[in-house]
Amino acid sequence: MNCKLTAIQIISSDDINHNFEQICAQLTQFSQCNETNNIVLLPENALIFADRHAYFDHAEILGNGPMQTRLSELAKHYCCTLICGSFPIKSAQQDKIYTTCLVYSAQGELLDHYNKIHLFDADVSDQLGAYRESDTFIAGQDVKVVDCGFAKIGLAICYDLRFPGLFQKLREQGAEVIILPAAFTEVTGAAHWQTLLQARAIETQCYFLAANQGGKHFAKHPDYQPRMTYGHSMVVNAWGEVVIQLMTGNGHIQADFNRELLLEIRSKMPVSQHNQFNSIQKFK
Repeated sequence: MNCKLTAIQIISSDDINHNFEQICAQLTQFSQCNETNNIVLLPENALIFADRHAYFDHAEILGNGPMQTRLSELAKHYCCTLICGSFPIKSAQQDKIYTTCLVYSAQGELLDHYNKIHLFDADVSDQLGAYRESDTFIAGQDVKVVDCGFAKIGLAICYDLRFPGLFQKLREQGAEVIILPAAFTEVTGAAHWQTLLQARAIETQCYFLAANQGGKHFAKHPDYQPRMTYGHSMVVNAWGEVVIQLMTGNGHIQADFNRELLLEIRSKMPVSQHNQFNSIQKFK
């Protein structure tokens, strides 16, 4: 069964309607109802890219809300497995929310979700200087692999990429394709984005579908500080080769998921079977 891997790269802002317009402009260029199974990934913060107050204002209950309804309708209209890289979802804590990846089937059903585990609290040499996601978000606890019938998809978000243990767990749980929506900064992206994606693909022998935000971000709010994201969305195969890449700005990339290649790589070099650190820790 054929499967296409598609990453949409946009430059989101605090204007949700404009963000949806950017997404639809890309979807209309390639999506159509046919026999091809298409996994379409949107970046982190695809629907709203702003600050703590805006995220709280627009946060929804999981599975219920106007933005989630619009995503469901897009998945149905364009006949694709649509993955929203992240969206603010309410938690039981009044002072914190989740940043959550949402996976929709081509029938518009919410198949599963993933709450970002690793929160980006770091100092970066850019115009913002410091990032503190933990001021707004609560870390997730669950590792998620979604079986959409034609591929098993491991879910991760942005800063997760720096923690290989998560990706080993995704491989152990059967992942064949790992999605990585992101808003990697221009500084950290130039330093590590492609290197980390290729390393994780080589280690797990999985395809990586990575959709990053792609340039200079503005907002209507006068106090918002402009940010620069790196772009360079890409598909990396299970051998660690970059199959296709988009530099900056709005656009999309698309590549085939070749399960035969993946199985051949895993058969010839069965690193998962050789891994002495799986399950039982016998080393001190």
